[in-house]
Amino acid sequence: MPALTEEHIKILGPLINPFERNPDKPPFNIEVLRERGEAHNDEFSYAIHDGIENGRPTTPDLILTVQERDENRILEGGKCLDKCYLWVIDEVSIKIMRELTPNILRGAAIPKKPYVCHTNITGCQKALTGGEMYFCEDGNIYINFLSDRYGYRGNDERKKRVIDAMEFMKYKNIKIIEI
Repeated sequence: MPALTEEHIKILGPLINPFERNPDKPPFNIEVLRERGEAHNDEFSYAIHDGIENGRPTTPDLILTVQERDENRILEGGKCLDKCYLWVIDEVSIKIMRELTPNILRGAAIPKKPYVCHTNITGCQKALTGGEMYFCEDGNIYINFLSDRYGYRGNDERKKRVIDAMEFMKYKNIKIIEI
């Protein structure tokens, strides 16, 4: 997988701090995120797949079946937590991690959320965008921009630029889940 070019970064930019695009969340506070286990990624480095190395994560290799896609209404914004990956594009490439990767510290602070979040992928650093991703047996990659930290709530033109960057990184058949 090729790394992003300076042109991609310029087109997708600017790099943003966590929550910068989310008006519904309080301002970014690194200390609060540290306390909740959301500001680091050292213990999760084994689980972060760098798309610059190879396309789809294979550890674990979670392929959404067409039946699961339809039963969980993925195309309408539903969720299949067992097969969901989080994705973030930083200034180098796309990083992907299974959403069900346990985060003990976060689970202690927020019992309903005992798993990693997007800032565990970046180590609470700036990123260009992020969301959720499913690799489906139909050959499509279904993505959304649902990330409180780095998500994008905007026009289709910017989303198309994100898809173009993913395709540059050799990801094909990307379908945006509009929610």
